[in-house]
Amino acid sequence: MVIAEAVHADAFTVLDREREVVQVGRGSFMDGRLRRDAMKRTTDALQRFSQLARRHQVDRIVCTATAAVRESRNGGDFLKLARRASGVAPRVIPSEEEGRLIHLAVQAALQLPDRPALIVDIGGGSVQLVHVNGPHLLKVVGVPLGALRLAETVIEHDPPTDDELEQLRRLARKQLRRALAELGDPEIDVVFGSSGSIHALAELAHIERHGRELPQLNRHVFGLDALSDLTRRLEHMSQQERAALPGIDEARAEILVPGAIVLEQVLRLTGAKSIRLSDYGVREGLVVDWLRRHAKELSTIEAAGDLRMRSVLGLLGRFDTDGRHCRHVADLSLQLFDALAGWHGLGTKEREWLRYAALLHDVGSSVAYDGHAQHSAYIIRNGGLRGLTAEEIEIVALVARYHGGARPRKRRDEGFAGLPGKRRRTVRWLAAMLRVAEGFDRSHYQLVRGLSIRRRAGKIFLVADARRQAQLEIWAGRRRAADLARLLGVPVGVATAVADPASAPRRVASTPPSVRPARRSNNGRLSPARMWH
Repeated sequence: MVIAEAVHADAFTVLDREREVVQVGRGSFMDGRLRRDAMKRTTDALQRFSQLARRHQVDRIVCTATAAVRESRNGGDFLKLARRASGVAPRVIPSEEEGRLIHLAVQAALQLPDRPALIVDIGGGSVQLVHVNGPHLLKVVGVPLGALRLAETVIEHDPPTDDELEQLRRLARKQLRRALAELGDPEIDVVFGSSGSIHALAELAHIERHGRELPQLNRHVFGLDALSDLTRRLEHMSQQERAALPGIDEARAEILVPGAIVLEQVLRLTGAKSIRLSDYGVREGLVVDWLRRHAKELSTIEAAGDLRMRSVLGLLGRFDTDGRHCRHVADLSLQLFDALAGWHGLGTKEREWLRYAALLHDVGSSVAYDGHAQHSAYIIRNGGLRGLTAEEIEIVALVARYHGGARPRKRRDEGFAGLPGKRRRTVRWLAAMLRVAEGFDRSHYQLVRGLSIRRRAGKIFLVADARRQAQLEIWAGRRRAADLARLLGVPVGVATAVADPASAPRRVASTPPSVRPARRSNNGRLSPARMWH
């Protein structure tokens, strides 16, 4: 189960997740009938889930059943029991609909490329192969190679015998070749995986190689070589030994080997060297589908160009319904970034990180104003931002963390110390620019409309295009420019704009000149032109 809150028609926030392994299809794959104890386990879980959902005061509960119920001869009996126990009526969906929901989910979690791709989802009863090209769903094929199905119908010994393992491989190859032929034997450029079985295998492989859990499941690339090595080791373990592995429970241990063999064969038959993980699956696809079909019922946020910006704006909208201050600070920050490009030498990627950090720098104020920068960093790290790597999220969080009084210190901040030296320099520059930009909107009334840079007599001037009564902004901008001066290696002054660009700035105040020189690129000359965004 996932409990989500709508942000707008294309974005949502996960409020809670719950998982219980009930294996409704256990014992049904031989004779096609769901067992009474399996139905009881499942309806009991549905009852608990629905109670939790109602405590969250949800507006709608959407529930689906897939392969095991879809194929069973007594699936109707299960649906009646489910409704009686929980008040929820599961909707039995066909394989094509399951694949469509998986595609929606992966689109919401990852930026899909505009080229042929395959999405693989390994369930208990079936495997879904979803052929897509960016946002376009081309075809879905369901294959009866679910991990629980194979564990019950092929494997009889613990650990499995060599004959059973070979039978599993032959069956998987035969069924998958037939499925790929049904898809038209497409040339696949990239493979994505969305199911719990694939996630568990990737986690295990990462722990074995690196001695720690994955820092971020979403976007993780799981290589074929790592999968093959892990599969060989799992094959010779007993179920009890597999259950003792990190993050593996008894139910997962039983189906781990069939899932690994099927996934390995998918990659080999498609010629893929790796699979990229999505942490969204069918359940998140249900949320996306519902939101899109009920878009007129939802409040919207400003349209954004890509997944990353939609996610940032969605997080901002949860904590700041107005957002004028944060958006204005983001504009001023980017003006500084562009004007100082010859000095900091950073690129478009870093420019986007600054934009995200500026938009989110004040979200921590919803927790408490005192220490709000630290609260903002926590929210950014744990806000479920989509499309960013774990390192990018950490950089954005640190830039927001240091926009106020705190400064980046390796000894005090484990997150900062854990970054490579190049990234620490990036954080220092971006935080210094954000700190200055935030000062220029100190009153939150957008009295400074723009910033430009002027170089004069060995000093850099930040020239503010200010309205009247912007004295507080000018004072705050000057006060916050010390770190920028240290990075530039020259004194930094603050002035209001004048009509004649060649004339001297007026109402000037500057930072102390005792700053350390900084390295400057060969093309490090500053343009005297006005900048706006």
